[in-house]
Amino acid sequence: MPSKESPQAAPASFSLRSLVTGTCEDVHRYVESVVGTNVIESTVEFFEMLSRFLAEGAASGLNVFSVYVTDILRVTGVDVHLPFPHFTAEGVASAGQWALLALIGYWVLSIILRMLVGVVRRVFWMLKAGIALWLFGLIVSDAKAGSDTTAVRLASLVLGCALLGLASSGSEKTVQVEDRMSILEGRVKAVERRKGEE
Repeated sequence: MPSKESPQAAPASFSLRSLVTGTCEDVHRYVESVVGTNVIESTVEFFEMLSRFLAEGAASGLNVFSVYVTDILRVTGVDVHLPFPHFTAEGVASAGQWALLALIGYWVLSIILRMLVGVVRRVFWMLKAGIALWLFGLIVSDAKAGSDTTAVRLASLVLGCALLGLASSGSEKTVQVEDRMSILEGRVKAVERRKGEE
C-alpha cells in the first residue's frame, strides 16, 4: 500500500531563480534539438570572440582618449588624476554585460508595467460597470420612489457614467494626440533637412 506523503515532506519551493533557470534550460534543450549541438557551440564561440575583440578595441580606445584628455587638461593647468590607471578589456566587458543586463531589465520591466497598467484599466472598467449596474438595480427596485424621482436618479446615473467615460478616454486620446504630434514634428524636420541639403 503506497504511503501518503505529508505536506511537510515535499515542500514546493518556487522562486524566480528556479523559474528563470528552468526556462533557460528548456529553451537551450529545444534549440539544441532543432539546430544541433555543434551549431550552438560554434555560435557561442563566435560571440565570445566577437565580444572579446570589441572589449579590447573599446579598452584601447578609452585608454587613448583618457591619455589625450589628461594631457589637454594638464596643458591648460588642471592637474587630473584618474581613479584607475587604464581601462582593461575585462573591465569594459564587465561594464558592457552590466549595461546589457540593465537594458534587458528595463525592457522586461516596461513590458510588465504596460501589462499591469492594461490589467488595472480593465479592472477599473469592470468595477465601474459593476457599480453602475448595482446602482441601476437599487434605483429600479426602489418601490417607494415615484416615477419622476426614478427618472432623475437614472438620468444622474447615466450622466455620471458618461462623464467618467469621457474623463478616462480623454486622457488616453491626449496621449495619442501628443504622440502623433511628435511624429509629425519629426517628419517636418526631416523634410526641412532634405530641402536644406538640396
